[in-house]
Amino acid sequence: MAKSVEQLTAFVESVETGGFKAASRRIGKHAVTISGLVANLEAELGFDLFIRKPRSLELTEKGEELYSYAKSALHELEYFDAKADSLLEGKPSRLTLAIDPSVTNKALVNVYNKLLTDFPTLDIRILNGDPLLVRNWVLTGQADLGFSMATLGLPTELSYIDGFSFEVALIGNPKLSSLLANMPTKELRRIPQVSLHYFKELGLSDVHEMSYRVTHCSNMHEIISIVEGCECWAAAPKYLVQDKLEQGRLKTFSLEGHHSANWHTELFWRSEKPINEAMQVFIDNVIVIPNC
Repeated sequence: MAKSVEQLTAFVESVETGGFKAASRRIGKHAVTISGLVANLEAELGFDLFIRKPRSLELTEKGEELYSYAKSALHELEYFDAKADSLLEGKPSRLTLAIDPSVTNKALVNVYNKLLTDFPTLDIRILNGDPLLVRNWVLTGQADLGFSMATLGLPTELSYIDGFSFEVALIGNPKLSSLLANMPTKELRRIPQVSLHYFKELGLSDVHEMSYRVTHCSNMHEIISIVEGCECWAAAPKYLVQDKLEQGRLKTFSLEGHHSANWHTELFWRSEKPINEAMQVFIDNVIVIPNC
């Protein structure tokens, strides 16, 4: 048997406000109307939802069980209405983002939150991978937008905007603290290093790798975990390791005569792809993330 939205609303509001009169004020109908809607619902169900007392209502056991289902049904109807409105207004239905985990920070999470708030019915999918995988997902149309650490050159099929830049820290396992203190580069070569795999794929090993023994990872978070647990070192975004440095779980060090430049991020999409409203919101909010 079909139940009306008005009946379910009257029931849920009566539960949440504690009475028909209070529910009537929230809904904007007379208390007699609310009482009648609930009574009709009870008649259709074949059992009471409330025990009616002189000054209050008390949910029956069956009413208590049905309350969460009624509330869920109303939420589904609200979502249906919102989705229908978004389709009518021509808003995008889905957005796929390809994100390098190395660039995820609190500011980026705030951008996700804005998408969720501005587009309540938008189906968002986030793919995570290293910069080359992120680039490939965008090139092949599996993602609408890519955001990653820069790869120093993108295919002509992609349009891009520079994102935030960030300070890079040389980090080592705390057990190596005495060895790493202002260490000459030639001595550092003897200590195992952990580096991003995509540097090797792009032919940048000579620039980013110094040690004789290098372990390659596709994920910066994995690199940080390895350095924390093993006697080795790496270069990592300082914003990703700041907490561990302050807690003494990692140590930072410098090299004689070595001055590392800041790294930067880039945001890109297929040049021929129209930028919809959701994509534009993401772009506009990512490009103002401050340098760190």
